[in-house]
Amino acid sequence: MRRIALAVVFVFSAAAIAAGSAGTATSKSAFQVFVNETASAASNGLVLNTELAGQFDVGAKTASGDGDWSLMAGTTELDHGTFTLTRLVAFQFYGCGEVTMDGETIPLPPDLCGGRVIFGIDAVSAVNGEHHDGLYEVNCQIHDPGGQAPPGTSEGVKINARGINFNQHVTGDNLLVMLP
Repeated sequence: MRRIALAVVFVFSAAAIAAGSAGTATSKSAFQVFVNETASAASNGLVLNTELAGQFDVGAKTASGDGDWSLMAGTTELDHGTFTLTRLVAFQFYGCGEVTMDGETIPLPPDLCGGRVIFGIDAVSAVNGEHHDGLYEVNCQIHDPGGQAPPGTSEGVKINARGINFNQHVTGDNLLVMLP
């Protein structure tokens, strides 16, 4: 009787663990990342426009690629330059193959994926040549068919650099492409 009770406890424990992780997606794949011109705003009114093309490998925890940036105060450009991806900090995988826009689901090719990826960057000013380290977060809302991106997330980029947190998505059009 004791063995049966232990077996029942084991089965229910395994079922609870499986049910609890059913909505969790992971990936140890490599991806290309593309960010079309995107605007991110800070609470002080400054806007940072960026573009990026690169790739990252989740299993190897590496990233490479580069982009352009411009810092704006209204219509006045304060600074501009380039940045290089230096490392992969974190990746949260949303899945591949579908996106929801205005409540409508749109099927996509199975290698088009979404997630939240954070990179370390080295940004260089074209105005004065100064280097600054920062964090560059890309959020792409593509997800598995029948699923959804996490509630409270949106398409766009967030950047934390030079002590300024550009944490408001103004515009965003990002894409993660799973490599074979």
